[in-house]
Amino acid sequence: MAKQQQYHWLSGYIASIYRQSKSEFKKQLALPGFKGTQSDVMMFLYDHKGLCQRQIAAQMGVDPSLLARDIKTLLEHKLVVSQINPNDKRANVIALSQQGEELAKRQIRAINTWWSHFFEQEPEVDPAAVLQTLAALNRHLKVQISANAQ
Repeated sequence: MAKQQQYHWLSGYIASIYRQSKSEFKKQLALPGFKGTQSDVMMFLYDHKGLCQRQIAAQMGVDPSLLARDIKTLLEHKLVVSQINPNDKRANVIALSQQGEELAKRQIRAINTWWSHFFEQEPEVDPAAVLQTLAALNRHLKVQISANAQ
């Protein structure tokens, strides 16, 4: 078990893993100038349909103004579309365009392939346990953030 003085390493490890994995599969997709956060948004939209920008920001845990910038770029590249929310005319639902959906599928395949190869090379690491632990941490943080926002 890590000593409390070493907990700051967790953030460093998570950030490093994220950057390394993104760098590797970004090469596979050959998308010059395409930012990691934009690909994250696209994959999130692939799995979460019918959400407005505020909901996307909250569920992804990203700053709404930074998300707005990424959405604007994705709109300009015609990878997402924005439609008025039928339940709330003040909000827009953000969805992948057909081109965006195809790109998101390619991204997901590339990521899944990267992680598959990683876990094949590291047989002592249990992918199910890693996924379960990270999912639990993510759920806990979302609950904590939600409670702090109130």
